[in-house]
Amino acid sequence: MSAPVILTIAFLVFLILGVPVAVSIGLAAIAGMIVAGIPLSYVVQAAYSAVNDFLIIAVPMFVLAGVLMEKGGLTSRLIAFSRTLVGKTPGGLASVTIVACTFFAAISGSGPATAAAIGSIMIPTMIKEGYHKSFAAAITSNAGGIGVVIPPSIPMIIYGITAEVSITGLFIAGVIPGLLLAVALTAVSRIISTRRGYAVANPEGRSLKRIGAAAWEARWALLAPIIILGGIYSGIFTVTEASVVAVLYALFVGIFIYRAITLPGFIDAMSYAVRLTGVVLFVLVSGRLLGRVLTIFQVPQQFSSFMIATFDNPVTLILLIILLLIFVGMWMETLTQLIILTPLLLPVAVSAGIDPIQFGIMFVIACEIGYSTPPLGVNLFVASEISNETVERVSKAALPLIAAEILVLLLVTFIPELSLFLPRLMGLIY
Repeated sequence: MSAPVILTIAFLVFLILGVPVAVSIGLAAIAGMIVAGIPLSYVVQAAYSAVNDFLIIAVPMFVLAGVLMEKGGLTSRLIAFSRTLVGKTPGGLASVTIVACTFFAAISGSGPATAAAIGSIMIPTMIKEGYHKSFAAAITSNAGGIGVVIPPSIPMIIYGITAEVSITGLFIAGVIPGLLLAVALTAVSRIISTRRGYAVANPEGRSLKRIGAAAWEARWALLAPIIILGGIYSGIFTVTEASVVAVLYALFVGIFIYRAITLPGFIDAMSYAVRLTGVVLFVLVSGRLLGRVLTIFQVPQQFSSFMIATFDNPVTLILLIILLLIFVGMWMETLTQLIILTPLLLPVAVSAGIDPIQFGIMFVIACEIGYSTPPLGVNLFVASEISNETVERVSKAALPLIAAEILVLLLVTFIPELSLFLPRLMGLIY
């Protein structure tokens, strides 16, 4: 049997045996190398090249910044500000959750972190106000996924490294799709809330005075994305430098302004960032090794040629790619699928007329949907744990929200300007 076949069989066997996906990827790649006679010293070279990238520093820094801002009291103030924006609307607390997740997304870069930070406050509040537990958890699970679409975004950084495209371009391209997701989720949640008669978020209604007072109280939280993203887009600092600025800003506000960050809280935040970084680096190493081995065997080129020859209609080809991304997102962890599928699907997408940055946004939205779909939806488990509701019931309640997210994905796919207008306006693509 050929090396690619051995590699595939080995990967499936390791998965069946319960070996973690990242480990299975690495072991399968090594098995293929042994069959093909590739020196095992190549493993060390691939591992070093995978982590020897200045951009990777941004991953733990953005994670740490998000956790520090949550522990520093910025989250509660964002939620209070979101309440004043929503006002007297049916199911206002659901809208508050979505708006708060949208704001926090511009800080954290992580879907599960956004769901946990906002959900820990909003899910108990919604349940107390008469919302069904499964609906409260579903809203938080899906809205938390916006954290990876609105910049900064850890999956965008990984895609940018893997696809070798501008991460700054990806960040700015995610703004409009991220806001569209928030609008779509809000529309669906309001329809459901109106039918069920859920309570309003702010019985006193909206007023400029209340919005202004809440904005002033949350000024340090609202200033964070302006500093982080404004610095990146204006060219004052790079994405990696921005991540460090975000951490320093979170520490300054949490320690000196709100006086909420304690030494144990800081240690917990550091520990979480280190654990997540370890996972990311391990996946990067395994994925880079697999990518190099597949390239040696010319698998991406063969796969691309097969897809293009089999499906000569570009629309059909694009729809198949979308279905594949959503399906794989149900079964595979986000960073792993980005690293494995990007080399395979990007050439196919480009041949169908999709810009690499646009494809990156499509891919990240598909990952965002995967956060809320069983069996491996991370946000589902986070929201389920907070709400004390079963994953099955939360998954069922999330179906209308997932449908809205798929609609946004289709819009971004077939209306390129939704993702490419801002990067083109800023001269990042032509």
